[in-house]
Amino acid sequence: MLRTTARGAVRLALAGVLVSQAAPLAAAESEGVLEEVVVTAQFREERLQETPLAISAFTAENLEVKGLVNVTDLDAFVPNTVIQPLGAGWGATLAAFIRGVGLGDNILSFEPGVPIYVDDVYMGRPQGAIFDLLDLERVEVLRGPQGTLFGKNAIGGTVRLISKKPRGDNTGSAQLTVGGRNRIDARASFDTTLVADRVFARFSVSSKRQDGYFNVLDYECVNGAGSLGVGGAGLPGFPGLRLGSQVSPGQSCVVDTLGDENVQSARAALRFVMSETAEFNLIADVTDQRQKGPADKYTTIDGTNGLNAGWSAVVATAAYGPGIAYDNRFITDSNYTNYSRYDDPHNQRDYPNVNNLNHWGVSGTLEWQLSDNVALTSISAYRHYWNIFGRDSDGTPLFIDATYDENRHSQFTQELRLTGSTGALDWATGAFYYDANDSNRGHSSLYPVFIYQQDALDRQETTNWAVFAHGTWHVNEQFSVTGGLRYTDDQKDAIIYRAGYDGVVAINNQFVPVSATETDYTISLDYKWTDTLMTYAKYSTGFKGGGFSPRPSTALQTDPFDPEKLKTFELGVKSELADRSVRLNGAFFLSDYINQQSFAQQLDSSGANWFREINAGKAKIWGLEGELQAEPVDNLLFEASVGYVNYKLTDNEGNDLLFERNECGGSRCYQTRTPKYTAGLGLQYSYDALGGSLTPRLDLTYQSKIYFTQNNGCLGPRGGALTGCGEVGAQDAYSALNGRVTWLSSDRSWEVALYGRNLTDKAYFNGKLSLVGFFGREQGNVAAPRELGVTIKRSFE
Repeated sequence: MLRTTARGAVRLALAGVLVSQAAPLAAAESEGVLEEVVVTAQFREERLQETPLAISAFTAENLEVKGLVNVTDLDAFVPNTVIQPLGAGWGATLAAFIRGVGLGDNILSFEPGVPIYVDDVYMGRPQGAIFDLLDLERVEVLRGPQGTLFGKNAIGGTVRLISKKPRGDNTGSAQLTVGGRNRIDARASFDTTLVADRVFARFSVSSKRQDGYFNVLDYECVNGAGSLGVGGAGLPGFPGLRLGSQVSPGQSCVVDTLGDENVQSARAALRFVMSETAEFNLIADVTDQRQKGPADKYTTIDGTNGLNAGWSAVVATAAYGPGIAYDNRFITDSNYTNYSRYDDPHNQRDYPNVNNLNHWGVSGTLEWQLSDNVALTSISAYRHYWNIFGRDSDGTPLFIDATYDENRHSQFTQELRLTGSTGALDWATGAFYYDANDSNRGHSSLYPVFIYQQDALDRQETTNWAVFAHGTWHVNEQFSVTGGLRYTDDQKDAIIYRAGYDGVVAINNQFVPVSATETDYTISLDYKWTDTLMTYAKYSTGFKGGGFSPRPSTALQTDPFDPEKLKTFELGVKSELADRSVRLNGAFFLSDYINQQSFAQQLDSSGANWFREINAGKAKIWGLEGELQAEPVDNLLFEASVGYVNYKLTDNEGNDLLFERNECGGSRCYQTRTPKYTAGLGLQYSYDALGGSLTPRLDLTYQSKIYFTQNNGCLGPRGGALTGCGEVGAQDAYSALNGRVTWLSSDRSWEVALYGRNLTDKAYFNGKLSLVGFFGREQGNVAAPRELGVTIKRSFE
């Protein structure tokens, strides 16, 4: 039913009826008129409906009424957008894709394809980017390459978080949320004057705590004593032993949990009004996370796979005794349980079940109106994060695959802009500088004795600078031409070290430099047919820098990969109908994806397993996007969005190990985290009740089948299709229903909201890691089940 609805909406978009630019569903300025929305995506204030970009904007009120609390919630209301937590093994990492372009990894050699900007400060890594939507003025999601104004890796698009500025008006709010699984969230903000007419301050804090929704079970407690074997003779470096049970008789079989939440954050903003034409904004924020790993569910463990069968017959038999095989006996019958174990009985290494993060930053922004027509903006910022995380990557009490990582990142950015107007020309020009230091220290064990047990240390320094110019020439009141140009110089210098647990060095501080220069450009034409109807045509480019192949285990595996490039042509229409009570926007886009960076699991020239990154060749991506907001009658608000993406690999540059003649194991290749269809429906109605207003709201979101690996046809080590393993690395189509009922007092000082997330209790995956071809297993990050709760908010005027 919902799939039919999505396809029907796409047909409407083909006919030019729906829109490409999503505006927020917000309270009406007056009865029957949707709220005017102003954005700054082109470094100047513009009406959303007059900005020739595919952009979705959310006001603070809109975020609240929809119950959006962090960045990963935004994709439900933006067409052709997927923003999700990456899952266990990647720490506190965001996976963001727009129109089939993004990043689904966290290794320091990678750059985000859809970067996050906080108050126009670029976030250089996707780790630590699952930001709380705390005290924001608005959010802007730009779709398509933003290679000129937001040029640092904004090949797929950009997510901009714009904070509320201090006003010194002594306003504020405090709210408390209590919900399922012992959820207790608290938020507060306060705005005040420190020096009359000169210095203003705004402070905001947030604390979120909730128990995990995923249980780790003791295998012998569930399946009976002795079910893990009686111990074996052992092998050199891998002694015989019997793991046994972790619980005493009569105790619960639950020994650990996953998927909890424990995050505290704070933000302080100072606004210095230096004169009538200049002000300086100083912002500092900090996030502290102390929680366990994401929910990791194993969906496939094929004991007949060559590597699994060989390891079980030799190593498992020697260590645990005969009959102990790595197979589907370790798959539980619930979506929210597994048999993981986080200790290493062989080497006494620590692989803790943690996902801890410290992330902080400070920025200073100078805004100086140099003349009536020229303004200077300077943005200086420093950010740092530290993230440690451990994972049992095999999902069993056997010690087969485990990882521990400690990642650090620090960056300095400086941006200078001049913006202004000269006659009929609105223009912006400037320069950008980025300097970052990254390190990833950790250790891992992968099929010990068969493959490796190793310590790792990767370090990288990145230097990036760019100059840009952008302008819009208003030919007349109806017709405008926009052009932009950006030159970028990108340099990465990495040092890679690997050594076995036995001390044998496999990669001895190998130096891997990667550099690139690129010129991106954009040109667009827009025409205002009436005050409420505009069309535009746009051509733009973007690129993402290269790096070294991730997770090398030998010196042969440090080969770098090249930058990738995207060229996109876009047609869009924006309209307002029925006395501005209806917004209807739509777009068509066609992209050439060149040198696409893709994951491959292969064998290197020595025959060793190799998780590598390659440039897959060329692909064509085309799609449609539509948005509708309407207030058909007073106080009844309706919202709909739909997206369609068609991805086709057209040239694989001879990479037969990944793509077999443009196919994946006999089936079509699909781009990772890129469903063909996305759709959303929202409906709310407000009416007077209980001495205030009552607003019930429902939001239904839909996502068609999505793939999480390129090897979706279940390829074997040499590129041939395996038999009997079917299609892997995918999440079938699903829909999710959220609801909220809000009571607001007549003076707007009190608010009480009952909410429900995933009301139908749908079990689905945010991501999967499918290694069936090599290792005969697949694991996924299962999303949270149904949650009910209540939020109480007190506002101070």
